[in-house]
Amino acid sequence: MTTVTFATFCYGPHLAKLHAAGVLAEMIGSHDYGFSEVLVIHQRCRGIPYRPIVEIPHRVIESEDYYPQIFGRFGIDLDNPISTRDCHNPGWHWWWPNHVQNHLIVLEEARSDYVVFSDCDCLIINSQPGKSWIEEGISILERYPNILIVGPSDGGSMAEARIPEARLTQNVSQQLFIANLERFKTVDFDIPWNWKKLMPGGPMAEVYHMLEGRIWRYMDRHDLWRAILPDSWRYWHYNPWEPRGWIEAGKPI
Repeated sequence: MTTVTFATFCYGPHLAKLHAAGVLAEMIGSHDYGFSEVLVIHQRCRGIPYRPIVEIPHRVIESEDYYPQIFGRFGIDLDNPISTRDCHNPGWHWWWPNHVQNHLIVLEEARSDYVVFSDCDCLIINSQPGKSWIEEGISILERYPNILIVGPSDGGSMAEARIPEARLTQNVSQQLFIANLERFKTVDFDIPWNWKKLMPGGPMAEVYHMLEGRIWRYMDRHDLWRAILPDSWRYWHYNPWEPRGWIEAGKPI
């Protein structure tokens, strides 16, 4: 039987929102899939009071228990002068280690075949009846060895689809995707950044040092791809967001 971990993350300002009554259950329920375990990563939240989530079984993991040693275990050098040059200081919420460590912690803690990585403000707002996007994602990962990760639709056009089931890109968003756990553990997350190639749209410099930029460089080096499903499986990233009532009259709020 295939097992799938659901993992979500939050930092201090989102802690109370994620732990509000029913929010995690609503988020998980939108995926219409029976997860084998649920992991909630608190990013630098230790000491901040919060309401325990009682509606759904889960495990809370504190990032402070893994910093900084988690980076060394995955071969990432924290003493990176290029990252220091291009990114804001460690107190800034976009500081690149904050946006890398969450997923690394999940890779160390998950006990499943596949993992869904989800920001805590992501919700599936459209799903094909009778089939979760997770089922489709696993099917694609099993049939196409050159696809590393799969995500639901972000609203982009399918006009440039490279396979019948999805469009392919090497541009990465770490908001919501599924990966094979053991394969994803083998990713080299520390391929040097040399500025020879830019993601479409030219995002802020920090992106290249966050997890999404690191995955992109790895896929570029090994001719691998991120598959994005059609709008029959659509997600929405709510930022800013409010717990409960994320959809009103079928529209994001």
